[in-house]
Amino acid sequence: MTDWLILFGCLVIALTAMSVDGIGRANAEDARLEAFVAEERRSAVVEPDAVERLGPVELGWLNSSGLRGVKEGAVARLVADGVLRRLPPDGPGPQRWVARGTLPEDADEFERELWTAAAQSRAHSVGRRGHYLWALPDPVGLARAAEARLISEGYARQPGELLPGGGQRHRGRWSMAAAAVAVPVVTVLVVDHAWVRAVLALLVGAFTLGAALNSTDSILPRRLPARTARGALVLHLARERFADLNPATRPASEAYDPRTVRMAVALFGSPVLGRIDDGLRSDWDQPTTHVDGPGE
Repeated sequence: MTDWLILFGCLVIALTAMSVDGIGRANAEDARLEAFVAEERRSAVVEPDAVERLGPVELGWLNSSGLRGVKEGAVARLVADGVLRRLPPDGPGPQRWVARGTLPEDADEFERELWTAAAQSRAHSVGRRGHYLWALPDPVGLARAAEARLISEGYARQPGELLPGGGQRHRGRWSMAAAAVAVPVVTVLVVDHAWVRAVLALLVGAFTLGAALNSTDSILPRRLPARTARGALVLHLARERFADLNPATRPASEAYDPRTVRMAVALFGSPVLGRIDDGLRSDWDQPTTHVDGPGE
């Protein structure tokens, strides 16, 4: 029984040592990532006209808003212009919106696509009661083009790009110490003629030593942020340039100009939607239960 306890103790020591070494290697990789990002920030430079060249779609992507953020900005612009309106919540189309009037001349391709989708739905029996926001088209092509441009200009990275250097393992000093502990354990078990347990202890020690010395195995590769330091800097400059659009500091009585709504959403997110129309945020997410009545 004592021999089994000795073997079990050897195994616990080996596993604990390898775990501690793994934590140390992970911390080393985290520190290496932080150092890389800090150095990138120190050397980041953007062109004086960068904010003007990048539109709300590109800046919104940098702000990690994704497809939804681009769509929110375009919908908010149409609502602010009065060409997309919410039907009364107590009417036949709760949570639905309809396209009315004429699009502004400066509307872009995606805004026209949204308006057309909502306007065409009026020709159908269900559409006469409006169109759900979550059912409107998503700006997949527009977002991909914006991402490609940001990557080519150094404001963003390819998805999943790894930290340079490969994340090589360091020699595990605690694992080496645990492997050394296996030597007297094997000796004691051999003296006690516990051959099977001695072989098992020897295997534990060999495995622990191999884990300690294997410095060429990649472990825990760190992924770089999708936004580069240049991207973070240009986003910061844009927020400073358009600080008057921040809903946190903008007076509640001051309405947003439809021409700047998309930029406001791109830089400051969905809180802007509540300043455009109270129903925008509440009607955005598709409910888990069917909202239409029978026969619709």
